This record gives sequence, C-alpha cells and structure tokens, in this order.
Amino acid sequence: MANYPLISIVLPLYNGRPFIEETLRSVEAQTLSDAELVLIDDGSTDDGAAFAKEICQSSFSPVLRSANFIGKANGGVAEARNVGIAESKGKYIALLDQDDLWENDRLEKMAKALQEGKARWGYSAFYRFYADGRKILKDDGSNEGAETLAKIVEGKLFVPPAASLIERSLLSECGGFVPAFAPSDDWDLFLKLAENEKGVYVKEPLVKFRSHKTSTGKKQRDKIFMAQEEVLRLHEEKLKSLVPDSALSFRRSRIYFHLAQTFAEKKDKPKAKQYFKMALKERPFRVKCWSRYLKFLLGF
Repeated sequence: MANYPLISIVLPLYNGRPFIEETLRSVEAQTLSDAELVLIDDGSTDDGAAFAKEICQSSFSPVLRSANFIGKANGGVAEARNVGIAESKGKYIALLDQDDLWENDRLEKMAKALQEGKARWGYSAFYRFYADGRKILKDDGSNEGAETLAKIVEGKLFVPPAASLIERSLLSECGGFVPAFAPSDDWDLFLKLAENEKGVYVKEPLVKFRSHKTSTGKKQRDKIFMAQEEVLRLHEEKLKSLVPDSALSFRRSRIYFHLAQTFAEKKDKPKAKQYFKMALKERPFRVKCWSRYLKFLLGF
C-alpha cells in the first residue's frame, strides 16, 4: 500500500516573485510534517518559479525539499488548483495562495479539528493584513452548519482558500473549482461544501490573508459580481430549502447594487437602471441604494 501524506498543500504561482519566499517560509515552519507540497507554475512570465525552486531545494524542511513542481500554460488560479489537486496524494487538501501566510501550527490544528470533529472540511479565523502594517481580525465563522451556509450566501462570511482544509474525496464529490466562475470560483466551492457537509470552525486565527493593490479581488472587482450573479443563479434552487429567503434576497441585492454601479461607471445607462431597480426590488428600504440611484438619475 502506498504511503501517502496526510495533507497535500496546493500552491498556484503566477508572477508571484515578490511574495513567494515569505509564503514558502510559512510552509517550512509548519509543526506538522506529514505533508507534501504541490506548486503549480501557471505560465508565469517572471522568475518566481525558479526562485521558489531554489528556496525549496535549499530548505531544511523535507516538505519543501521534496516539492512537486508542475508547469502549465496560463489558465487562471482555479484551473491551476484543479491541476494541483489532481496531482496530489494526501487525504486532505490545504489550499494556499502565493501571497498568503500560515501560522506555524496551522496544519496541525486544522487536521486535529477535522479528525476530532469527524468533519470532512473546515476553516479557521484569519487576519487580513496590509502593506502599511494594519491587521484586521476576521473571526465571524460558526460551528453551526446552517449558520455557516447562510453567512456564506449573504457574504457576511468570507472563507479564504488558505484558511480551509478539505478532504480530497469531498472536493471530488463537489466537482472542485469551476474556472468559468472565476474570480468567484472559490465562493462557488465553499457554497457547495457548506450545502453538502457541516464543516468545523476553528476560532483561532491561523492564517494571514494579504490584501494589496495587485490582488485578484482588487483587479477584477467587476468580474467578481458578474460571476457571483451566475453562481447564485446556479445554487439558488438548492439554497431555497437550506437558508432563509432573506439571506438569498440580501445577497441578490448586494450583487445587483454593485453591478448597477459598474454599469453606471461604464456609462451603460439602461443596464445600470435595470440593476438599480433589481437591487431595490430585493431591499426596497436600503437608503444607500436609493441614494446612489437618485444620484445616477440626476447625473451626479
């Protein structure tokens, strides 16, 4: 019988030279060593992959020294994650982005939480941190499955992939990441996980989620809400029996409001007007939406 590791760390890399060393050092420092690292170079145009390989080869950590490097044409982070998951061998998948950091005992504590809770996936609290030194604690998760799902639907709970640990078999059952939903493919995945299985929540912040001007969320804000509209449409029928109608209405309103602003900025008045009306239909008493809509109508 093959001797597979307990955890596979899947790390996509695309032009990540400025951050990858710090990220790899946080893997190097992990107290749990029963793991493998699968690093996917998603068609980088910088020397980040070569630099990462140098760090791994010179590391004292057997996890880094035995890292599996996979090169592929650029296809986006969702596709890269799927490739890494397919090539990995561990029972659990630990997703890590090239600019995020783990506390030293992150893998150990998450594996223990899943095993003790007999859960197939879980997530922890985290810090969102910035280049100017600011650090914001995000600890609004829940060990109640219904509450976790409702919060994910509403957008009141954000689970960074780096804060999760997922059993490989569950990922397979859920279909992994869907590249067509990028850059909201991770929201789609966590909806699928929470719809099908109760996860465990570790309230201790075990991850540092980096926020910077070049991050996907900053660069692709418009695409995020367009993709979210598609994701919600796909999940809506199933969610109707799992979460309150108010949760669905709340999220629809937020998505439509942001799309209205997007189309207003693009001077597409018919689309902007359509989405403002859709947002207000979901939440007729939202003052902020009315304010923006009136300013739009008056040309401000």
